[in-house]
Amino acid sequence: MSNGLDWLKDIDFYGLLDGDAALIADSCGVDILIKLLEELPSITLYLSTKPLTEARKRYIQKYYDGRNTKQLARLLNCSERFIFEAVAGQRKGIRDEGSTNA
Repeated sequence: MSNGLDWLKDIDFYGLLDGDAALIADSCGVDILIKLLEELPSITLYLSTKPLTEARKRYIQKYYDGRNTKQLARLLNCSERFIFEAVAGQRKGIRDEGSTNA
């Protein structure tokens, strides 16, 4: 449901922004802020990093080859230890599945 807030672009409303609204406008642009105001008015948002952490683990489990630890750490902006823990978690999950099928 669109409330048609494009009219905000016709005035200097940037100076009225504070807090999270100003942060969104600075980081993502005014168009994204307007879209959020149209689609999610008066809703408090919390964006957890847990899905991003789990996505990193999946990426590591898919692309880790035993020699690319540093490259993955740089690409995913995480530590080498995180890489090793993700791989160890995958191996533990495989072992656990094997023991329950016996």
